[in-house]
Amino acid sequence: MRTERHGYTFTTKLNTRGGIVSTILAVIALILLITGITLSYKKEGNAGAAVGLIGTFSFGFSMAGVIVGLRSFGEKDKFYLFSWIGSISSAILWIAMCAIIMIGMMI
Repeated sequence: MRTERHGYTFTTKLNTRGGIVSTILAVIALILLITGITLSYKKEGNAGAAVGLIGTFSFGFSMAGVIVGLRSFGEKDKFYLFSWIGSISSAILWIAMCAIIMIGMMI
């Protein structure tokens, strides 16, 4: 295989499938989180069950992203960039959703 910059490459490593899935799940969770916050802001906090359902899906997608991302580190002889990106971003989103839930319970 010829690369543009350095000549030849001597690896056949690919990115982990679980890492890519984890990153996609994190992006979906982020989009859902932003959508839920936007809808709640527009309705001045009275958005109802729709925002709750969106938040629940965001929580679930981020939790699934963490699990899939951590399991992808078990794939041998692969690049782990997407595993790191997906796991860390999903974990951050999951912690943010936990914080939002806890704040909601306090109010």
